[in-house]
Amino acid sequence: MTKTTNSFASDAAPAVSGKAPSVKPHQRLTGERAERFGAYVVSLYSEPEPMAIRAICEKTGRSYGSIHRILKDAKVTMRSRGGKKASGTEEHRDDVE
Repeated sequence: MTKTTNSFASDAAPAVSGKAPSVKPHQRLTGERAERFGAYVVSLYSEPEPMAIRAICEKTGRSYGSIHRILKDAKVTMRSRGGKKASGTEEHRDDVE
């Protein structure tokens, strides 16, 4: 079995600088490490160059659900889903025969 390594910076790197705290895959996040990782995720999701949740998942190696929960726990205002609306959903006509 090969050992998986993360591309995260060391634990000493602050989230503000854009460096993720070192977190192994499937490692439980608690205490200060959870706070720093949460701040890092919020910084990725927020301005000036916001990332999508799925992109954050790829970057951090965490699941969509865990990233979504971290953002909700941090009381971040979630962005609406992107993409085009299906044609015809803008208006609905009842008078069409």
